[in-house]
Amino acid sequence: MNKILVKAEMLLLAILAVAAVLELLDSKLSILYIISLAGLGLVFFLFAQYPSQSKKDGGSDFKALLGLTIVPKVLWIATAITTIGILFYLQGFKGAFNLLGIGGSTIAVCTIILIILRFIKVKGVEQVIPILYRSYPALLAAAYFMFA
Repeated sequence: MNKILVKAEMLLLAILAVAAVLELLDSKLSILYIISLAGLGLVFFLFAQYPSQSKKDGGSDFKALLGLTIVPKVLWIATAITTIGILFYLQGFKGAFNLLGIGGSTIAVCTIILIILRFIKVKGVEQVIPILYRSYPALLAAAYFMFA
């Protein structure tokens, strides 16, 4: 299932890139934005439901559980919320700022938790870096839409 989600994510990112290029060419195909952002929100949420891939060498204490299981799942869900917030903002729906604020602040708090876990040398926290590569663009877009 993970391979299917990764391929779906790449396809939806390609559709989003095509939508951005068409927007620069003054084309009115906003349906591509809707499809790609809604699909990305769904894919990010489904990534959170996927079983944790954490290694057994992280230990069985709460810090390892927090860094290797809880925070990654919360990051995926926060990224999904932020992506849907971006979709709501672009469509002009009510509640967009609530979604952007909740999702963005959750990503920021999870980042602080991961930095603390890295400083106290919890093994395996670097496995979360690919999730951060997906979360930070959503966080930056949320900050732009909220404060612009």
